[in-house]
Amino acid sequence: MRPDYENAYAEYRIKAGILFLYYKPEACLSLKAAEEVVQDRLAVQMGQPYPVYCDVRPIIDSEKEARDFLSQNGNALVRALAFRIDYPVTEIMMQFYLQNGSAAIPTQLVFDIRTAWNFLSSFRE
Repeated sequence: MRPDYENAYAEYRIKAGILFLYYKPEACLSLKAAEEVVQDRLAVQMGQPYPVYCDVRPIIDSEKEARDFLSQNGNALVRALAFRIDYPVTEIMMQFYLQNGSAAIPTQLVFDIRTAWNFLSSFRE
């Protein structure tokens, strides 16, 4: 799979050793969507671990099953994770994720891409 890819739910880009995942506008995360996002991210990565910038601001709703899947299975081949959020909606959603699944991976909630870049840069190969 190419380093730049998109599906119905997200766009993926690899730049300077960081994988950028941008959810599409007004995304609603079902279990099917979460599974496809993770499957496609892993295909883009082609077995290589990356620090990941994940812009979750466009997500307007998510099913519990999708959140559970992402917190339990969404961290494969992720060196570090920066979630781009806004207040309060995505911040509340991401607090759930942090409490339930990313303890082993350095994770930061950010409000701008510069902060994310500074955080993730130290985890590049």
